[in-house]
Parts: sequence; structure tokens; C-alpha cells
Amino acid sequence: MTDIHLFIFTIVMIVSAVQPFQFKSSRCCEDYCYSLDQDRSQSKHYGTKTAYEVIRGPESSQEHVVPNCSPSKFWLLARHGTRLPGKKDIESLPPVLNGLRESILANYDTRYKRFKREHLCPEDVGLLRNWQWDRNITVAYESVLTDQGWDDLKLLAMREKDRFFEILSGPYDEQRYLFKHTNSQRTEASFKAFVEGLFGNELYDSIPTKPDSSDDVLLKPYDFCPAYDANEDKISEPDSELSKFLRSPLYINTLADISTRLGFRQSLSSEQVEAMWNACRFEQAWNLQLPSPWCSVFTKGQVQVMEYKEDLNYYYQNGYGSEVGSDLSCHAMADMLKHLGRVDGEQVIAYFTHDSAIQLFLVALGAMEDREALRADNYYAMEDRNFRSSELAPFAANIAVVRYECEDSEEPEKVMFFLNEKSLKFDWCTEGICDWSEVIRRYERFIDGDCAEMYCR
Repeated sequence: MTDIHLFIFTIVMIVSAVQPFQFKSSRCCEDYCYSLDQDRSQSKHYGTKTAYEVIRGPESSQEHVVPNCSPSKFWLLARHGTRLPGKKDIESLPPVLNGLRESILANYDTRYKRFKREHLCPEDVGLLRNWQWDRNITVAYESVLTDQGWDDLKLLAMREKDRFFEILSGPYDEQRYLFKHTNSQRTEASFKAFVEGLFGNELYDSIPTKPDSSDDVLLKPYDFCPAYDANEDKISEPDSELSKFLRSPLYINTLADISTRLGFRQSLSSEQVEAMWNACRFEQAWNLQLPSPWCSVFTKGQVQVMEYKEDLNYYYQNGYGSEVGSDLSCHAMADMLKHLGRVDGEQVIAYFTHDSAIQLFLVALGAMEDREALRADNYYAMEDRNFRSSELAPFAANIAVVRYECEDSEEPEKVMFFLNEKSLKFDWCTEGICDWSEVIRRYERFIDGDCAEMYCR
């Protein structure tokens, strides 16, 4: 074999070896018009800023009905409803978005004829022309619960009351109900909205509940765990799966495709795309029936990539990729099991917290786990993954655990777990209906263990 043939053979072998590990190139640019899409199914993939209404289970579902059983105990862990952005976003988003809007419109107006199909449709451009930042959203209202956020929790309470009327109907009784929330306006307002849904307008002022330091380990355990902070720092290191994904051809090509579709000759930065992504998600969650102009800049495929980026972060921060996640919800798990196991005490307990607490609790339950870990290089293999932040922790995400008293002589106590008003299925339960004795066996480490020692190791 000559030197030149050997060289060509070597190159072919290298390309063949590398090919299986390359990402599929993203399609630029889909002929897609957000304004004319009546479905907008991508609204279910906006990560932790997904609107609750597009994720929750249907009101017509009868999953909660257990034959020959009646509910006797109810325990709820709920995230706050839809909120305004935090201080950092309120300060940074308006100037970035205004600059991008002007540039996108200039690109469209000056180079429209050359775009052909690589541009926004006229209807979507019209949305951006009419967009402006709401001047009422100032730092003074950072992270405050919105009207939609209030409705998220109020309507949730009303639906749960209809489902479990045996224990959630009737007037408030301090012997039967216990409510707690974290020390934030959005969780306190969410508690009030939920109470209003149960008992009527403005009765929340007469129901005592206030956060104290002892509640924080129960509802925000991550705030008191150095190991959690150390793990969070690792996510931004160069060799983390998230960092590798941000350097991947898939993500880089997605940024380039978004930029091309908006008429830019050079790729926008990750920070600029993130600004549009956050504006899209917030605006869509605030106004469910109105299209957000910033959602029009993403095709459905690009939304999936942005969602996966967020999922990688949460998977290694609060999910099954975390080194401390499985026991971090020890206090909440022990509280839930103690409540369900007591004959006396309150019938109903409801806690109001944040998205990280929801995700960590699901890990403690062993729910929504995938056979394969989320990685930078398996995006396509994980398209049907269980760990999807949009499904697990949208605004107003909630986990309800209900104990039933049944006529079954062998197993008279049953338990069902619900995530966002849909029953969680475990392979050790029957269609989501679990024997109480098996629940105790599966989670005995939270009953017998010392949470003060085991929750942050």
C-alpha cells in the first residue's frame, strides 16, 4: 500500500469511527409560524417556567377513585404558582430584549427578500413590532405571585376538594388542617390562594400559619446543606455534562439556526438566546391565551433543545445525577410518612415551597427515574425521558399523597401518589394503588433514620 493510499485509508477509518458519536445537525430553518399554530405543543416544554394549566391532569380523570375505599388522609407539597421574574432578570431583560427586537425588525425590513423561508413569518414579526416591556414589572415586585399564579393554586384546591370531598369539604378546623409555607411572598400568597379555593374568599387571614426557621429544613433543605452547594458548583465546571452540552455541535448549531432565522449573519450569544427564552416562558405563563412574541423566535425543535439544557442542569442539581439528592428530602419524607401513619392528628397537611423541593422529593420517592442517565451526548436517546423539568416542576407543581381506608381484609390501608394531578406509577404498586405496608417497607429508612444526620451527607 502506497503512502497516499495509507493516508486516505486512515482518514476514512477515523471519520467512520467518529461518525456514530456525532450529533444530528439541527434543521435550519423550519417553515414554522408561531402565530398561525393553533396547537403550540411546545408550550409544554418550557422547563420550570411551564404554565401549570398545560401540564396538569384532566378534571375528568377518575384515577383517584379506589374501589371499596375512601380517603382518610391528605398530604400535599406544592410549588408556588406563576410568578414575576427575579431582580436579576428584571434589571437585565428589558435592555437586552429591546436591542434584539430592534435588530430583528431591522433585519426583516432590510433583508426580507433574501431571507426566503429563513425568516419569521409576517404575523410573528407583527407580534415583535407590538411588543414592549411591561413598565409595571419593576424590582419592587421581583418574584411576586401573579394573578395567574393565584388562580393556579386556587383552582387546584377546588379540584382537589371535588376529588377528595370526604376530607376536604366543610369549614376550616384547626384540628383537621395544617398549612405551612416558606418565608417568601410567592409561597405565602400561594397558600392563601389554596385556602381560598378550599374555604371561600379571604378566609385565609383567619387561618394561622407563619414560617419559622425550623420549617426551612423541611421545605428548603438545600439552603442548609454545604454538600448541595458544592454539588451545584460542579455543574458549572468544564467537565460537567451541562458544560459539555453547551460546547456540543447540537447546541452550537441550535444557536446558529435561531440566529439565522432571525436574520443575523453571526450567531447570537448563549446569553442573548437565554434572554429571549426566559421572556417567552414568563410571558406565556402569565397570559395563557395570548401568544408571546418571544416564543415565536423558537421552532418546536429548538424548544426541545433548550428544555434539555435546563434538564441537564436540574438532573445533576436536584435529580438522580446529584450525589446528595436521594436523602435531602428526608424531613419531608418523614413528615409525610408520619402523617399518613397516624390515626389521630390532622387529616390534611399542605406545604408551599419551591421547584427544587419538588424535584428532590420525587427523587426520594424513586419516581420518574430513567434507565439511562441524562448526558451531553445522548439527547436523541433521551427524547422520551421521564426526568423532564417541564413535567416534574412547572409553576404550581404539586405532589399529593392520599391514604385510603378500604374493605380489603388483608390490606385495608392503601396509598396513592399524585404528581400534578396525575397518579404516579410504581412497579411495586397496582395501577398506582400501593399497599400501606409496602410503602412503609420501601421508605423505612426515612421512618427509622435520623434526618438530622442523613439528610445532607
